[in-house]
Amino acid sequence: MRINNRLDLNKREFGSWFAPFEHELIWVKNQEHIGWVVHVSNIAFKLHYTPFFKQCKNFTYIAPSPELMPPENMCIEIKPLKIVRKVKFDGKDLYGEYDNYCIIDGYKEYKVQVQKPNLGYKDFLYHCARNWDNAEEDCIDKMLALQLVSCPSSFYGKGGIGAISSKISPYGKLSKSILSQLSSTYNGIISPNFQQVNDQYFFNLIKTSSDVNHINVIRKNRQCEVNYCRPCITYDDARITSGNIPIQIPMLIKNANYTKSDGLEEVYLLLQYQLTALMHYPAFGNTNAALSNVENNIRRLIEERMLENIFAIDSNTLNKLALSFCRLHLTDDVSDHRIQDAAEMFFDNWEDWKYYINNSESLTDFRNGMHATDIRIHLSRDHQRFLVELQKLHDETKEKWIDIQNLEERLDKKIRVYTYEIAKHLNDLGLIIQQNNFSKMHLVLGEI
Repeated sequence: MRINNRLDLNKREFGSWFAPFEHELIWVKNQEHIGWVVHVSNIAFKLHYTPFFKQCKNFTYIAPSPELMPPENMCIEIKPLKIVRKVKFDGKDLYGEYDNYCIIDGYKEYKVQVQKPNLGYKDFLYHCARNWDNAEEDCIDKMLALQLVSCPSSFYGKGGIGAISSKISPYGKLSKSILSQLSSTYNGIISPNFQQVNDQYFFNLIKTSSDVNHINVIRKNRQCEVNYCRPCITYDDARITSGNIPIQIPMLIKNANYTKSDGLEEVYLLLQYQLTALMHYPAFGNTNAALSNVENNIRRLIEERMLENIFAIDSNTLNKLALSFCRLHLTDDVSDHRIQDAAEMFFDNWEDWKYYINNSESLTDFRNGMHATDIRIHLSRDHQRFLVELQKLHDETKEKWIDIQNLEERLDKKIRVYTYEIAKHLNDLGLIIQQNNFSKMHLVLGEI
């Protein structure tokens, strides 16, 4: 995918190229010791102005000891103890430059005030799908927008939105042109910084099986929200991909037409909206009503997945899309409207796939390729024992969340060795949800 340097976050021009919250941090609060932590040694760190602009403030901050170092990537406000300006020498010549050090007396987490961008919701959708005529008819504008704003990490694990996308040709077949068209589209709206491994947001247009493996490695080892799209020119592409990585959006392009474009004249407005959305961290909360919504959303997907064996759709799809829609609307409030938005987005596209496949020549191949294992969730005895003991703890303690230590005390030694792997698998299946990297777990009730 050809790099679009106009979207390079670290080469942005001053002023309107920055989101309003960035503008305040860079200029209004320039003299204050506020920023995002990046470690340079075991007792020294610097501060980035914003998480999306890697220029550092002029000071190197010194902590009293390694134990008092602030966590990396946290936004903090420093309480200075002493400022030291050390003259830089190069041999015998003095260049009049200084190394600035700040010995810290302490720090506290800083809450950023996120202002609205200079672009509205509908205009953002338009900019996302500017290369497509009739984009709204196939929801391409919303699909692209949801991937730009991603979704935060939560009880389901890493954040991010995954999509498979195919295009119907005028002859009723899957079109090969989808690959180049989506490549050009994403290149025009996603910063090259976000197409490289980082700690905030990552996007990859999947073209090969090695790309799928790369996605899985990043999801396992990095903290960033991982977004991706697989253009599919055969049904096997779509089916195999969805079985290997979580998919939330099955997009079938029927009516929209790709048109070449020279690119956005005001590309900074797109960046403003995306970066502002990424600063929102909506969550379902821990109330009984919130947990009920989470469980119901999971049940709907598991039921649909069992009834219609087309793709292995992620059981947390509706939960992830609901949080993504919150970001798209620049809110942290997970209302019933956002859950409804998620349901409509998913099921409308899902019905398109089902209708097309059920009326295509490939229907026989799909049905012949199905096995009993495709429509049932088969769990090992270790997985079943894990669920049984988790259920018992819920019943005995009446607690919504069970500590992993309490559960491990009830498991055989051979199961305890694989507790994390078992919990991760059950979480992916939608049978449990978790907090704080599986330190606490909640069983999603109901027959599977």
